Amino acid sequence: MAKIFKHKVDVPFFDYKDFKNLQRYINVYGQIEPRKKTGLTESQQKHLAKAIKRARHIALLPFVANG
Repeated sequence: MAKIFKHKVDVPFFDYKDFKNLQRYINVYGQIEPRKKTGLTESQQKHLAKAIKRARHIALLPFVANG
């Protein structure tokens, strides 16, 4: 498996309102990409997952893929 990103992302936090950036970390089936693919640290991945789940809850991101 190849990483999506070549370098680790230096993002202080993931904002749930920034759904354009969060879509980069969701695959075509609507699942959150694993750490091996994203190249994030464990704490960054946890913050990412929490932001994605919040964005899904207020309908900025879909729970499942279309079709």
